[in-house]
Amino acid sequence: MYLLEAFIYILTITLFGILISKKAIKKQYVIALLNVTVLVVVLHVIIDGIRWQLYLLYLALFLISILITIKTFLIIDLKKNIKIISNIVLISLFSFSLIAAIVFPIYELPTPSGEYLIGTESFVIEDENRFEHYGDDSTEYRRIKIQIWYPAESIEGYEQVPWLEDGTDVSRGLSKDYGFPTFMLDHMANIMSNSYLEAPISSSLPNYPVIIISHGWSGFRNLHTDYAEELASLGYIVIGIDHTYGSVATVFGENDITYKNPDALPSRETTTDFLEYANQLVYTYASDITLTIDYLESLNDNTIPSRFNGKFNLDKIGLLGHSTGAGAGAAVAINDDRIDAIIGLDPWVEPIDATEIDKGLLVPSLFLRSEMWETGDNNINLYSIIENSAFDSTLYQIDGTTHFDFTMIYMFSPLTKYIGMSGTVEDEYLNSILKSMISDFFNQTLKNDTTSQINIESWKEVRVIPVQ
Repeated sequence: MYLLEAFIYILTITLFGILISKKAIKKQYVIALLNVTVLVVVLHVIIDGIRWQLYLLYLALFLISILITIKTFLIIDLKKNIKIISNIVLISLFSFSLIAAIVFPIYELPTPSGEYLIGTESFVIEDENRFEHYGDDSTEYRRIKIQIWYPAESIEGYEQVPWLEDGTDVSRGLSKDYGFPTFMLDHMANIMSNSYLEAPISSSLPNYPVIIISHGWSGFRNLHTDYAEELASLGYIVIGIDHTYGSVATVFGENDITYKNPDALPSRETTTDFLEYANQLVYTYASDITLTIDYLESLNDNTIPSRFNGKFNLDKIGLLGHSTGAGAGAAVAINDDRIDAIIGLDPWVEPIDATEIDKGLLVPSLFLRSEMWETGDNNINLYSIIENSAFDSTLYQIDGTTHFDFTMIYMFSPLTKYIGMSGTVEDEYLNSILKSMISDFFNQTLKNDTTSQINIESWKEVRVIPVQ
C-alpha cells in the first residue's frame, strides 16, 4: 500500500471518529482536517493514481465528509435509526475497501542483486516464412513481440517502465483468462519494474552473453521479469518472448492486440488427439525461439540498426523456459547448435517427438521440477532427455511448490497460497533459491565461472532426482 493511501485510511477513521463522537469539535479543527483530507486525496490521485480497490473508500470518505458538514455547520442531529444505518454502511464500505486492498495489493518487484543498472526495449518481429496457424486469417504471417533487458550505462533522465510494459491490456487479458471481472488485476499495471526505457547500454564489456526466456501456456513475457532483471543486472542480455495466441495478451500496438486462443490447446480430458495439439503448440513456441535468435543476429550485425550492434555474444546463448516454453527450448536445443546451455522449469516435454527425445541434448542442461509435477506422463520424456544427453544434465525437485511457483504469481495476490495456486514455500525465500540456481548455472556455462556452483545443502526443499 502506498503512503498516501495509508493516510487516506487513517483520515477516514479519524473523520468517522469525529462523526460518531458525542463531544463537540471546534469548527476550525474540522475545517482544517477536511482541507488536509482534500489535499491528501488530490495528491494521491496525481501521484498514485486511482485504483478500484479504493473506490468504496472514496465513497465512504465522501459520505463521512458530508455527514460531518451537516453535523458541524448545519447543526442538524440525525435520527437514531438513520445514524445506525449510516454507520453500518460507512463501516461496510471502509471494511470492503480495506479487504480489497489487502487481497489485491500493489507489491514491489524484487530488487536485482547485480552491479549493473537495467535498460529495456521491445520489438515486434514478423516471420515471413510462417503463416499464423492460430489466427483468424491464415494468410497472415506470424508475429511475436520480444522485450530485451540489458546492462545499462546510466538511467539518469530515462523513464522507469512498469512491470507490465503493455499495461492494462495484459492485466485484463490475464483477468479474462482466469474468468475474473475485467478490472480485477488492473492494479498490477501500476507496479513499477527496475528497468529504464531505452537507456544506453553499458560499455563496460564489448558484448554480453544472451539468455532467451520462453513463457508457458497462458503466460506472458513479463511473468518472468524477476529472472530477466536479475540476469541483466549480472551482465547478461535477456530476451523475453510473448508467444502470440499462447500469451494471455500480445500487444503489437494501439488497437492491435491478440489474446490467448484456447483452441490452440483444448482440454486433455475431452480431446482424443490432445497430444497432436500439444505437439503443434510446443513446436510453434520453438519456432518463435529460433525466429528470435535469427532476429538477434540481424540486430548484432546491424542489418537492423539498433543500440545492440555488436553487443550480443551469440557464441554464448542460454535458454530459460517454463512449462510449454521450456519444452520448446528443449526442442530447439536438441538441434540448434547455436544454443550453449538450457534451463527448464517444469519443462513440458511430453509433446516432443520421440525421435527427438532419443537424440538427447548436446549442451549442459538443468531441470527444476515442482512437487506438483512429481508424477505424470511428462516424466517419461523428461527422464529420457536427461539420460540421452551428452553433457551433464541434472534434475532437481523443489518440494512444497506448484507449477505456478516458477512464475511471478506471487505478485498477484496473497490468496494464491490459500487456493492452491502457489505452494507452501515462502515467496521471497523461493525466489532467492530459483535466482541463485539459475544465475549459478548460467555463470558456469556461459561465463565459464568455475566459482559458481549450485549448492543445495542449505535448502531443505531442494533435492536431486536420480534418473538413471
